[in-house]
Amino acid sequence: MKKISLEKVSNYAVILIAFIALFVSIWQIKVAQNHNKLSVKPYLDYHLIQIDSALTVSISNHGFGPAVIKRISFEHNGIKYSSLEDFLKNTGEIKNRLGSYQYGKNSILPAEQTKLLVKLKGIKLRNVKVFIEYETVYEEKKSFNFSF
Repeated sequence: MKKISLEKVSNYAVILIAFIALFVSIWQIKVAQNHNKLSVKPYLDYHLIQIDSALTVSISNHGFGPAVIKRISFEHNGIKYSSLEDFLKNTGEIKNRLGSYQYGKNSILPAEQTKLLVKLKGIKLRNVKVFIEYETVYEEKKSFNFSF
């Protein structure tokens, strides 16, 4: 039986420790990347406010990073509209508009801010579905949907 010299054991131990250190380093990089992504992740929400015969629909970002709006579309009675203006014109709601904001491609919804989507006369809910596609600063594609 061959005896393993202390020098060989020492060499193998050094190699094993190096591989463990490499693994730990890679794992720490992954944890840091996840932390960085979470620290700038947007969290969208919507708000319906009914005051004085007016319905105000707003969207907000309660996350820590901006949401880059790529597209907002609407659906009413099974018909899809690619913009707020198209929805308002084709449904006759244009006469009820008290205010609105038209989000274009790459509009920014900053962190901790609330922005108007539309304000309409009449407090009735209109069964409108809103679809928002957005990206994080890490270019991760996300979506947010709600109805009013």
